[in-house]
Amino acid sequence: RRRTPKIAAPTLGDVEPMTVLAADAVTDADDELAIARREAARDRLAVIQRLNAIQYVNGAVLAFVALGVGYELLHVDVEAIVALFKYTLPVDRPIESTLQYRLAVSLDLLAHLPIDSIRGYEALVPQNPVFYKACTSGVAYTIGDFVSQVYQGRTLKTVDLARSARSGAAGFVGHGPLCHYWMCWMEANLDFDGAWYGTGFKVLADQTVWSLYLNACYSFLIGSFALRDPRDVWKDVKATSWPALRSSWRFWPFVHCISFSHLVPLDLKLLWVDAMEIVWVTILSKVANDDKEAKLAENPEAEVLEVVEAFGTDPTLEIELTREFELDSSLNADLENEADFDETRLSFELPKDALSASWPLAAMWPFIFGTFQVEKFIAAAL
Repeated sequence: RRRTPKIAAPTLGDVEPMTVLAADAVTDADDELAIARREAARDRLAVIQRLNAIQYVNGAVLAFVALGVGYELLHVDVEAIVALFKYTLPVDRPIESTLQYRLAVSLDLLAHLPIDSIRGYEALVPQNPVFYKACTSGVAYTIGDFVSQVYQGRTLKTVDLARSARSGAAGFVGHGPLCHYWMCWMEANLDFDGAWYGTGFKVLADQTVWSLYLNACYSFLIGSFALRDPRDVWKDVKATSWPALRSSWRFWPFVHCISFSHLVPLDLKLLWVDAMEIVWVTILSKVANDDKEAKLAENPEAEVLEVVEAFGTDPTLEIELTREFELDSSLNADLENEADFDETRLSFELPKDALSASWPLAAMWPFIFGTFQVEKFIAAAL
């Protein structure tokens, strides 16, 4: 009979040196893991503290700007209203009740605030048209970029006010002064002695040659302010030229039927265009956000991409490009293979049916003629 030998349990003195080294290695690995976790926790805490600091700074900057703008717009009327309630009223006032008279005058002052502001602007522009129109575009492009960032899901912690400032600077340097001279040139050369079709030729020129030039100029200015490589900026310009035109044609031909008519004085044309720019950015943001919510409501598991880097285009096109990249699932494969991704291949790049995309440029002519008839009616009434 074979006897199976029994192995006695080793005592402490019998432990081999290799076993002790293995135990020490495990202990060292646990220590390193604990150190790594503590470092990761410190990094997360630093990020949270930095985001909180950014939130406070952004909030302070926005509050300062809002208060400054509100003061400039309202301080005269507010001081008048305060004086109205502070001092004794004249005896020959049209309303006997003191309170009713004060409230009526206060409401009248506030109701006339918009038209008074426009008249004040119109009085300032002739003194230095280039500067004041540059300021107008600077404000409009700053607000437009801020709205586009809000659509992209930015909060006070993540909103890039420097990007909005660069957009405003591009509007100040490029859009305002250039559009001033462009509009003056069109009034001198494309008005055709006040003929109704002159407005149509102005719109065609603005929405083709000028729109391409202005988009390229804006992109180069934004790229220069961000210290980007000019070659990369030029690639973006070529990739976004057609999307910019197509996005523009959906709104601006009909707006410019009024912009380039005689209903809007020359000194107020850029103010009108910049105000409509903010309206258009807001509309695009609302539509794009509704599309994203509709996609998620239809399929809660649908993948919605997030754009974390600006495209370097004007605010309206920024929203269009963001919407495309967020909602177009066909771009997923490109993004997964980022090394081979072609930025020029967007889902709404230059289509084969370019003529059908330009239908607003044909549909605007009856509207232009109707606007011309309104001009004639107003001129006869005055």
